[in-house]
Amino acid sequence: MKHELWLGLSVLLGGCSLSLGLDDQQPCSSDDECVYSNGQGSCVDNICMPPGGASDSTDPTTGGETTDTTPTATTVLPTSGPTTGDPTTDSDTTTGDTDTDTDDTDTDVTGCTQNTDCSTDQRCGPDNICLELLSAECQQVQYPEDDFDRNTVVYLGSIMPTGGAFEDLVQPLENAVQLAVEDFNDNTSLQGDRQVAWVACDSTAGTDAAVAAATHLTTNVGVPAIVGPVFSESVLAVAQDVTIDNEVFMITPTATATSITELDDADLVWRTISPDTYQANGIIDRMLERRAEPTETQLARLLVLAKDDAYGAGLLGAIQTPLEDGLGGVEIHFATYENPAIFDNQEDLLASYGATIAGAFATLPADYVDREDHFTDIIFIGTSETQALLYAYFSAWAIDQPPLPVFHFSHGSIAELERMINEIGPTPGTGPLEPLKPVITANMEGFSPIIFDEMNFDAFNIRYRIRFNNEDALTTAALSYDAALATLFAMSTVAEADDVTGPAIATAFPRLMDPDGTAISFSGATLSFIEDARNALVVDGGSVDLQGVSGALTWDEAGDLRTGLFGWHVIDLDKGADVDPRAEPNRIYVLDEAPAATGTWVDL
Repeated sequence: MKHELWLGLSVLLGGCSLSLGLDDQQPCSSDDECVYSNGQGSCVDNICMPPGGASDSTDPTTGGETTDTTPTATTVLPTSGPTTGDPTTDSDTTTGDTDTDTDDTDTDVTGCTQNTDCSTDQRCGPDNICLELLSAECQQVQYPEDDFDRNTVVYLGSIMPTGGAFEDLVQPLENAVQLAVEDFNDNTSLQGDRQVAWVACDSTAGTDAAVAAATHLTTNVGVPAIVGPVFSESVLAVAQDVTIDNEVFMITPTATATSITELDDADLVWRTISPDTYQANGIIDRMLERRAEPTETQLARLLVLAKDDAYGAGLLGAIQTPLEDGLGGVEIHFATYENPAIFDNQEDLLASYGATIAGAFATLPADYVDREDHFTDIIFIGTSETQALLYAYFSAWAIDQPPLPVFHFSHGSIAELERMINEIGPTPGTGPLEPLKPVITANMEGFSPIIFDEMNFDAFNIRYRIRFNNEDALTTAALSYDAALATLFAMSTVAEADDVTGPAIATAFPRLMDPDGTAISFSGATLSFIEDARNALVVDGGSVDLQGVSGALTWDEAGDLRTGLFGWHVIDLDKGADVDPRAEPNRIYVLDEAPAATGTWVDL
């Protein structure tokens, strides 16, 4: 079997093009390497750009030739009416008559005493020099809609990879930050009638881009707080290289690595998702459950594949010894695979991932006789690049075709499960797997922190759909909305005469989760809860108890949340017909009494 493995891998993966890798842009050498779930992308400067993306603009008069690959910087000024489009794609937003700053069009001004001495995409820095609000990574600044004083605005930054392969997954998170800022400005203000301007930065190019964006936001924009980044590797780099030393508050909506908890951060790094401690225990307990099933279905041999980054290494380290101890007698093969960010092209990535699968298959007996002679369960610890590993596994599996294992995915892949199924067939080289789609669907599971308050999410989703072209919000968008709005509430505690600073925001966060404070739920037909929260907090010593769109916002001393898990499965909506599958929770990991990080799986 093993000497034939590479032939099988090359047959299935040779023409395979996937939108992979949530930690960097997808490299390419031609357009046919840029296949996305919504169509054919394009290869621009050796980087895949999605169909219809901001960097995939075509001029109909040129027969489809790409005419511009540079992101368009956007300064969104207040208008005479509400904006209905996304300002990242609607650059004609400076019409209207409510901008009272009539002297801010002189872009040659360098000396200043206030912001209005500078152009609208600049601010007056501490050395009385106009500083640029925009940079290579930070291409959008948005001011409040209503009359405002640009000399007193407080800037909030965000850093998220919203281009390339990440657009469908991460753009909704940035949209949610925008919605939170707009909701806040439309309903209230910081003390001293100060409103909030938002500067959005794109870290699609990877960790270095995230650090560059954070440096710009800190040095030039002068933000006291940043929402993001969204990946653990970038969070650690930004915190250690930029924000902690500069006393800038940072809150990540989605990074879960336990190493973030261990940062010596002066209370300046927080998150709206629980760390992987809980997920690790949930995975361990699920594997123990699988081992206890009847002999004909139980876990008999396990493969664990973890991405070689902070997220993968942390989660792998947390589960390895407990699995070895708890699954005595079970053969377990642990392996790491390369971070997709390191590859120069798709071919190298696929070759590396094929080698990882080949190495795992090399540990198997030469012939398949009993269930323990092959992997009955595979755990993927990673993000969207796990699609390539899954397809590589199918290629190797196709040689002898033992029973399919149960595929378990960590939370970084949950949003991709449906796409993994849908792209079997349309993705070149995967046609032979189409008849197996119902079986594959039935064998997919996943784990994720609980990030959902049903009533609050429904109210949030209505506003999101109205604001963003009738698109539904991803569940993860709740995390960035809560991160941004909680940060703005903490800013509200700063007195009119004081500067809003990172340490002041961090100091205020315990006042957002006081069980004896004013109960604030992010729901309702109106947004009155925003003004209610702000008013409760401006009172000396005032406090609130926040129930966000993602659930209760109750942080511990490390800036972490404590939440249970959802267990996910993928259902075939009508048993193999031409209807998209759907991922949905089918079990819940109920935590033991606080402060325990352990729990019990219960079917829903």
